[in-house]
Amino acid sequence: MNIKKVVITKGIYLDKELRLLVSFDENDKPVDLINLDVTKIGEVYLATVEKVLSDVDGCILKLDSNTEGYIENKKLIPDSYVTRHSDKKKVCQEDQFYVQIYQDRKGIKPYSCNFIKQEDYTENPSFINYYLEKYCNSDTEVITDMPDIHEANPSFRYYIDDSLSLWNLYGLTKLLDNICSRICHLKSGGNIVIEPTEALTVIDVNSGKNYGKQNPFEVNVEALEAAFREIRLRSISGIILIDLLKVSKAEEERLIEVANSLIDEDISRITIHGFSNLGLLEITRSKIFSTFTI
Repeated sequence: MNIKKVVITKGIYLDKELRLLVSFDENDKPVDLINLDVTKIGEVYLATVEKVLSDVDGCILKLDSNTEGYIENKKLIPDSYVTRHSDKKKVCQEDQFYVQIYQDRKGIKPYSCNFIKQEDYTENPSFINYYLEKYCNSDTEVITDMPDIHEANPSFRYYIDDSLSLWNLYGLTKLLDNICSRICHLKSGGNIVIEPTEALTVIDVNSGKNYGKQNPFEVNVEALEAAFREIRLRSISGIILIDLLKVSKAEEERLIEVANSLIDEDISRITIHGFSNLGLLEITRSKIFSTFTI
């Protein structure tokens, strides 16, 4: 999926001010929706080893933002530590080094971190720059109406129009209404219902007004396309079960092929596990951004 435009703006939704980064594809469909006041991805911190976890070969870190991080020991480069307490051990408690967050935490879990060499450390790295470098192309247009964002990034197009805000120009209130809704309507008249729980997310496909009028396989294809768009837009991760309309075993295999073709457009790692004995399509998606909630 090619990101052609990134909009960075702020507005009021449900009486709460939000600072958002919203990206769009070549068809002006929203791709990612990120709350800039929640995500910490791309930020760099000085980390102190709080606990070495020998059973998983990793470390719990105390970041200088007073939050916790986690890093795998295989990512560590002892020669680039800020403070090192043993030349014989790769890592010890109280060792210090710089890390960059690459995955937001879920609940009370720590942030996932990558190692940053001391000589490569730069002050004030931001999520915006991280997102543009990692997920966008050089020709991606970036627009903002926020003076502080434009001042920090003069190459961004600065939007000024007192008659129509950037928030309203791109219909962000409607977009938020849609992703906060359980139901996503399909062009064919069907819909998908997205039900998040603590353990997993269930997506139920309904033919709706289309009942008996269209081939169930075709509805399922449309539902899968919509489901994978919503999964990315809402930053849904973990175990996901999709309850598709009943089709033959041969058509189930074709639907797995369709699903595998769609995961290439995602920035997270998605695994298609196939259909369960109950006829549910089982997938897992790795976490990057925090799930968007209000």
